[in-house]
Amino acid sequence: MCGIAGIATTDGLRAGDTRLVDTMLATLRHRGPDEQRLVAAKDAVIGARRLSIIDLDTGSQPVCNEDGAIDITQNGEIYNYIELRDDLVRRGHTMRTKGDTEIIGHLYEELGDGFVEHLRGMFAIALWDRTRRRLVLARDRLGKKPIYWTARNGRIAYGSELKALMVDPTLPRVIDRTALAQYLQYQYIPAPRTIFEGVQKIEAATVLVWEQGRAVTSRYWRPAYEPKSTRTYREDLEEGLRLVRESVELRLRSDVPVGLFLSGGVDSSTVLALMAAATPGRVKTFSIGFDDIGYDERHYARAVAEQFDADHTEEVVRLDVVGLLPELATHFDEPFGDSSALPTFRVAQMAGREVRVVLTGDGGDETFGGYDRYRRQIALGRLASVPGPVRRQLVRARDAARAVRGRAPGRSDADTTLREIIDLPVDLQYVRLRSMSDARLRTRLLRDAAVANQDSFLLATLESGPHGLLDRMLAADTVSYLPEDLLVKMDRATMAHSVEARAPLLDHVLVEFAARLPADRKIRGGVTKVLLRDIARRLMPPALLDRPKYGFAAPLETWFRHELAGVYRETVLGSGAMTRDHFDQSVAATMLQEHLDGRTDQSRRLWLLLSFEVWARRWLQRSAEEAA
Repeated sequence: MCGIAGIATTDGLRAGDTRLVDTMLATLRHRGPDEQRLVAAKDAVIGARRLSIIDLDTGSQPVCNEDGAIDITQNGEIYNYIELRDDLVRRGHTMRTKGDTEIIGHLYEELGDGFVEHLRGMFAIALWDRTRRRLVLARDRLGKKPIYWTARNGRIAYGSELKALMVDPTLPRVIDRTALAQYLQYQYIPAPRTIFEGVQKIEAATVLVWEQGRAVTSRYWRPAYEPKSTRTYREDLEEGLRLVRESVELRLRSDVPVGLFLSGGVDSSTVLALMAAATPGRVKTFSIGFDDIGYDERHYARAVAEQFDADHTEEVVRLDVVGLLPELATHFDEPFGDSSALPTFRVAQMAGREVRVVLTGDGGDETFGGYDRYRRQIALGRLASVPGPVRRQLVRARDAARAVRGRAPGRSDADTTLREIIDLPVDLQYVRLRSMSDARLRTRLLRDAAVANQDSFLLATLESGPHGLLDRMLAADTVSYLPEDLLVKMDRATMAHSVEARAPLLDHVLVEFAARLPADRKIRGGVTKVLLRDIARRLMPPALLDRPKYGFAAPLETWFRHELAGVYRETVLGSGAMTRDHFDQSVAATMLQEHLDGRTDQSRRLWLLLSFEVWARRWLQRSAEEAA
């Protein structure tokens, strides 16, 4: 596991380029605290920070092929490197190391840019072909590891994090207004955009080739949801169990101890059961919780840890989050509005005191159909065949029933209501329900109706997906919410503490298997993750699986009614607030008052603005040299 950075040019390196890359790598020290190395050729300099996980003695980067014509760095792990290495040796290649990075160059010699299709793992790769003066950047299929890049004036610079590029004092820091609108709508900025104009992220499952001053990208993988499996349910169950076990065991390949982030849910509990069976000694597990019982899963995690005799550690996240916000801004580099970054950051900090590698349960929901919103969207889809007047009457009856129970929605333009979307096409319903705020609120905040509507990003993702409604949602989440939100959160939080996170349920072979499962093997009779739950029942007592789904968000509604209200006033609404340059302050103030009055829960939107303000103070007020 490493951080990578480099520069390539069409007209030769400049005097300060090697020093600049050295500084870029220094900003990534947290990603690789053990070593920093770079190599320079006539037209390029590439380097890496190393976190030693595999091949502790000879695994330094960059590495080269036999004749020194190809230099390779990577951030990640290739889990099938032993099998690939053995095959390459049989083909006559000479190996100088025992690790996984060296095989990449030899695969490139054999297969060209198609080498990525043979890698099973998580990776961000930078390969410099000295003979062809060609830079190849590649990102893994699910987007677990990041690459940022910018190209200007016959030069390209890249890095594992945006901060590596920001050490260049000539890089403009101009806010991309479309990216800002996407942040307000989705709580993240989807690739290829970043918060700054002129800087991009490579998308998941994509190779970028830079040659003769021109960058060309191509996507090499998408999960296929057709044809559907024709196996019996029992056969799919057996195959699913085999693949999950194989995926876990591959991710136990390490020369240092491996732990687990344990929530007590189906996903992480399944991973623990298989880890415990394959690991000598006790598995180290780590859980985080909140004082608010409605958000606290620790007792579930504790029960699962006891079942498998894990060496379990847990902590509570309290309202020291105010002090955490600048740290999050420093490590995430871009505005990031997912409040579950707080507990993820804390559990990574806790794990970093004891281990360098953790497995996670990430991906179970997107792979096997775990979110309750999938069930709700399917129910909405069924209403499409009901005549419009009847649909609207059903919604009115629902709202009336909620009012009787004291659950009527507040009068605000913050949220999209069911009444507003019931007559929309199914894809647009999904987009509106995935949005963090209503288009009217975004328009008022940004003072720009044209840029405020970013439905097109997620609509395009849906339209390029499969036909069935559930598959359509799963595919959209797999190429948007998963790589742009969940995996960003896990990568930045763990790497901030020099911890490598591995996600067995996002092994691409397992994802391809699950994609072809019929819909009723994912959601049936109101039950989500049907097949994965039955896999889990093979591994643990059913009582451990009978629990509500919590998610991992912070109790923002309560916090913004108390301590965070004052923080918001001082920062977002303060006289020196940087949000004034980008958002309407009167609207931002109204949002807080609506929340405090109990008219509507504005906490997610308040968090978006608070997070942006803290980010802006960190990255817009300081010079590039200070940021480094």
